[in-house]
Amino acid sequence: MSARVRRSPSYRAVSPGLAIAPTVSVIIPARNEAANLPHVFGTLPPWIDEIVLVDGHSVDDTVAVARALCPKAKVITQPGRGKGDALHTGFAAATGDILVMIDADGSTDGAEIIRFVSALVAGADYAKGSRFSSSGGSDDITGLRRYGNRLLSGLVNRMFGTHFTDLCYGYNAFWARYLDAIEVSNCPASRSRL
Repeated sequence: MSARVRRSPSYRAVSPGLAIAPTVSVIIPARNEAANLPHVFGTLPPWIDEIVLVDGHSVDDTVAVARALCPKAKVITQPGRGKGDALHTGFAAATGDILVMIDADGSTDGAEIIRFVSALVAGADYAKGSRFSSSGGSDDITGLRRYGNRLLSGLVNRMFGTHFTDLCYGYNAFWARYLDAIEVSNCPASRSRL
């Protein structure tokens, strides 16, 4: 009788107290963000498995800068317009077990990806970022946008029994296996930065 050897997945350290086996893809929708990409890429942790930059038909050097900063990054052009289309395109190109969405404008800190991944590895299906939590913030959100976000979050929280503080923030992470269950609308280009 032969014993069956079971191999455990290879783990890699992502912090002094956390090692993970799942692969992590970071999706970055970008349009005319060449000036911000050095900062954005500079905050990404070295243990990220894959970076997918989705260019929204930039007229600046976004694509060239992304390729110079990270030659291994997948740099693709979205076929349509809008952030929703860019996310669809990025999700289709990503191969990681965990998908993380960050913005290319520098409003997200890649060093915080560990917090999102930790939540997922600990059992969460989806991790949602917030600019209005105790450690969050925003230098450019207007009073009107803050009020609108608070109103929208309050309505959604009441309707669905949730506790979101920022529905409009683009910093999120989830298991790729749930991609089919997540509906990403195709926002029209006039209402989106892309």
